[in-house]
Amino acid sequence: MIPFLKEILEQPGAVRDTAEYLRQASMPAGGYSRIVATGMGSSYFVAGAFSLVLEGRGVPAFCENAGELLHYGQKVLVEDTLLVAISQSGESYETVQLLRELSLPKERVVAITNEPQSSLASMAGTVIQTKAGKEEMTSTKTFITSWMAALALADSICGIKTKWDPDWLAEAVEKTLNRREQVNLAADLVGDASFIQFTARGIDFQVARQSALMCNEALHLSSSALTGGDFRHGPLEMVAPGMTVVIISHSQSPTRAQSLRLVDDVLRYGGNVLLVTDRNPHPGAFAGIEVLETEPCAPELFPVLAVLPLQLLIVELASRRGIVPGDFSHGGKVTLSE
Repeated sequence: MIPFLKEILEQPGAVRDTAEYLRQASMPAGGYSRIVATGMGSSYFVAGAFSLVLEGRGVPAFCENAGELLHYGQKVLVEDTLLVAISQSGESYETVQLLRELSLPKERVVAITNEPQSSLASMAGTVIQTKAGKEEMTSTKTFITSWMAALALADSICGIKTKWDPDWLAEAVEKTLNRREQVNLAADLVGDASFIQFTARGIDFQVARQSALMCNEALHLSSSALTGGDFRHGPLEMVAPGMTVVIISHSQSPTRAQSLRLVDDVLRYGGNVLLVTDRNPHPGAFAGIEVLETEPCAPELFPVLAVLPLQLLIVELASRRGIVPGDFSHGGKVTLSE
């Protein structure tokens, strides 16, 4: 079996193990004047959604790329700040170097990582572990379990008791991964396109960014991730016959209407749409659109499920193009230099 696909199919177990761990994990509560989240790559995407959840609940928080914080933003990390550093390996150069250069007290640092013996974990006062198991390819298991950990931390900060049901969530992941027919139809629609545009809003935007990264890294295909609003501010002009736009939208999203309006506009301008959602708003066959439907879920858990059919789509497109997905050509799993 292709290693990338093997790791994708291991996600139900990773989700169950992580959910079991998070139900018992000790995490910081609230009371901080400011929270800064950081990371690189997939971890940075998770950090962005984490800070957005806190902002939506009235908690002062923001997210910054670890490389930018390292070189340009260290002065914002004062003693009353809680720094949440996310790195799946715990060895990402910029994240680790940032911690080495800071004078922030250890108790003000929370690490979310899959490696509890890593450099990052050794410099944090609190370590929240993902139970993804070994991962060597483009992030799949570690991406969704990092989001679970970040969500649990956000809940703890806000005084909310996370109600994990490990068996239900693992089963929802498995059922979504078993919806292979819709992935094949989506691959038919994409065809031999040389570019894919991903769009989403709110916390779902992390799925768009992760999917674009997978296209670049695992499929060697040009892609971009933009919020739905940013896509309207100019890039919408790119839409033409043959162009594929992936629109990711939970049925209960505050911007559901805007996302569905974007679906209509892309189709009207001749583009193709892949709609990733937990509830198909227009059941039936329509020209130019395919729906990648997940199992029903709460909005905050949608990123866990929404990325799954897009992972499978990468595998299917790679197979049709004679590419081994996730086979690194110029780098490796962990980035150890700038």
